[in-house]
Amino acid sequence: MDGQGIRVAEEHGDTCDSWDDKAAEALVSLETIAPLRYRSRFGDGNLNGRSYGGQILGQAMMAATLSAPEDRPAAMLQLLFLRGADPTRRITFDAEVLQDGKRFSSRHIVGSQGDGRTVLSAQATFCAAQPGPRHAAPFAPPEDPESLPDLSVIPDELMAQLRPLGPYSPQIKPSMDFRIPEIERQLSAATAEPRLRFWIRCRQPLAAGSRAQAAVFAYLSDWWLNFSSVGGHLRDLQSRAPLYLSSLNHCIWFHRAFSPDAWMHVETESPCADGGRGLSIARVHDRDGSMLATSIQETLMVHPDGDA
Repeated sequence: MDGQGIRVAEEHGDTCDSWDDKAAEALVSLETIAPLRYRSRFGDGNLNGRSYGGQILGQAMMAATLSAPEDRPAAMLQLLFLRGADPTRRITFDAEVLQDGKRFSSRHIVGSQGDGRTVLSAQATFCAAQPGPRHAAPFAPPEDPESLPDLSVIPDELMAQLRPLGPYSPQIKPSMDFRIPEIERQLSAATAEPRLRFWIRCRQPLAAGSRAQAAVFAYLSDWWLNFSSVGGHLRDLQSRAPLYLSSLNHCIWFHRAFSPDAWMHVETESPCADGGRGLSIARVHDRDGSMLATSIQETLMVHPDGDA
C-alpha cells in the first residue's frame, strides 16, 4: 500500500464501531492497514469518559503480538500512558522491530489518535520457554470463586464507602467476571488495607492457542489493580472530595503461556504511595496455585484543586 493509500485507510471511519459489550477478544482486536501498522476497531470507555486503560494495554499487546513470530509467546509488556484516549475514536498503532534474536523478539509500539496525537508508548518482548532453574511464590486457593457474589449484590452502604476513590463503583464490565472474597473486610473504610485480592477471568472462551490470550490478559490486568494504593486511605478520605486517579505506567511479566478465560487469583499490594503517586504490585495465579504473571502499575492519586 502506498502513502496515499495508507492515509485514505486511516482517514476512513475514524469513529469506532459498536460492539456487543461481551467479547474481550473483540476489544483488543486490530485491523492491519499497512505492514507494522494497525488500527483499533472498538472503544471501551471508563467512568471518566476516557478509554479504559486495560483496553489500551490489550491493544498495544495485540499490536506487538501481530508483529512478532507466532512461535514466541509474550514475555513482557511495559507501557506509558501518555495522554487520555477518546474511546469513540480509533487508535493507530505503529510497531517497530527492535530485535529478532536467537531467543527474544522485541517490539516498540506507539499509539496515536487523530492528527498524530500520541497516547501511548510501549515495549514488548516475546520468548519461547527456555531450559533453566524454576521457582515461584506459592499459593493455595482459599475459596472457590464460583461461590463468591459479584458486586451487583453487594450492599449499597458498603459500596458507598468507595465514593472518595472516584471511578471505583459497583459497575463490572460485561466482558469480565470479577469476584472479591471477604468483601466487607477488604472494602470497608474501617478495615481496608493497602492490599486487595480478587478473582477475575474473561467471560467468553478463547480459542485454544489464540494469539489474543496475552492481549486479553493485559485488558483484564488493569481492573482494580491500583485499589491497593488507595484503599488503605479510605477512612481518612470519607469527608473529602473524590481523589483524581489516573494510570501512569503499567508493566506485565508473563511467566508462562495461559488463557485468561479461566479463573485467575490476583493478590495486590502497595509498598509505597508518596508525592501523589502510588505503586501497586500484583501476583497472578491459577486455581491450581501455579504462578502465571506479575503486574506493576504506578498511579497518579491526587486531591482536586482546592482540596488541600
